[in-house]
Amino acid sequence: MENRQIFAPEILSSGDFGNRYSFFENDLVCVERWIPKSNYEIPFFITTDGNFTAPTTHGEFADGFPDFISLDSGNLVNLKNVSRSETGEYGGKVYFRGDKHTSVNKLNSVVLTELMEAANKRPDDQRFIIGTCNSKAGLYPTKDIFFLDMWDPKKNYHVPRLYHAGGFYVVALTMRHCQGAFPYLYPATPSHLINVSKVAGFDEHSFGITVTFKDTDYTCPISKPKHRALKKILRK
Repeated sequence: MENRQIFAPEILSSGDFGNRYSFFENDLVCVERWIPKSNYEIPFFITTDGNFTAPTTHGEFADGFPDFISLDSGNLVNLKNVSRSETGEYGGKVYFRGDKHTSVNKLNSVVLTELMEAANKRPDDQRFIIGTCNSKAGLYPTKDIFFLDMWDPKKNYHVPRLYHAGGFYVVALTMRHCQGAFPYLYPATPSHLINVSKVAGFDEHSFGITVTFKDTDYTCPISKPKHRALKKILRK
């Protein structure tokens, strides 16, 4: 399996954000359904090198992509993919392949050339984003991003929307989408997708069954039917 680097903000044991913004796919142990606040569910990635979650705000992307620049209110731009620009007295626009474009405010239009020259000297970002387009999930290379903004698909619900040459996708926020992006993960319960290659064994008790994993103290529950099916898989 390719050991892809996945963009995701770190979550410390205290519940605060850490200072890392990615994990490696080979370290992934489990994806949990996390409810950090009422009526709000997002994936929580448990790895052998810390815990992470899905990026859900403009600020998390800005912190995680210091080489991307906010050229106007609400956008965050990968200047390495800008094909041309137009600036005037009140600001301007930057354009990408396929004539996609986003706005530039007056302040940034004055220094746009310098910003683009500096961006083109930096290496491409090698991480991937877990995204979904038309209900189909996958891993998208961050180096292909043109720009991002925040989208409101329904009232009081905001998700990052990322534009690229093929259109746009949004950050994957459901367990179903995580399973689509990582099809090898096994559904131990409706709230736990586990990496079978990391399974060390099972602790069976009268109250239920727990999965143990290699290289970590983390454990998670597994339903009895899924336990029976997984034991058959592991014996193969």
